[in-house]
Amino acid sequence: MKIQVLSHNCTGPNPHCKREARDGRRIHMIARLDSGSLVMPSYHYATEEEGREALTRAYETAPTITTDAELYAAREQGIPHKLPASWIDPSMRR
Repeated sequence: MKIQVLSHNCTGPNPHCKREARDGRRIHMIARLDSGSLVMPSYHYATEEEGREALTRAYETAPTITTDAELYAAREQGIPHKLPASWIDPSMRR
């Protein structure tokens, strides 16, 4: 996993970014995985250290989603989760 800081002063234009900035979380960070993705409830943090800790902890402990039911539950509960590289979001399936 590689942690990337996208911005140290993120304020938008995405509505989520604007809300997080108003709440004092302006550091926008993501985790890049070799395969799949790590989905976080938020990608904004008050400090870079806080973000690195949150992303590392999530990478080590987040469940890997294998069913739609697991995905919907993780989203509803707002918990970090991993998606396999082959995962296709249910809303994008035809």
